[in-house]
Amino acid sequence: MPRKKRTFADKMKRDKKVETCPVCNTPVQYIFHVNSVKSDKGSWKFKQKHLPVCKCNHKEIYG
Repeated sequence: MPRKKRTFADKMKRDKKVETCPVCNTPVQYIFHVNSVKSDKGSWKFKQKHLPVCKCNHKEIYG
């Protein structure tokens, strides 16, 4: 039984769902935001979030 060949180009051809911002109607890109927080015991922990970024909140997130 032959195996199905799946190339990188085939993977890139897949349809991707594009989410748009309801306020500015631009595509939304998700970034992975990591924030370091000091715990009560004195050690450092990392809080991780996926944040949506578009034209409206670009300056708030990137500064």
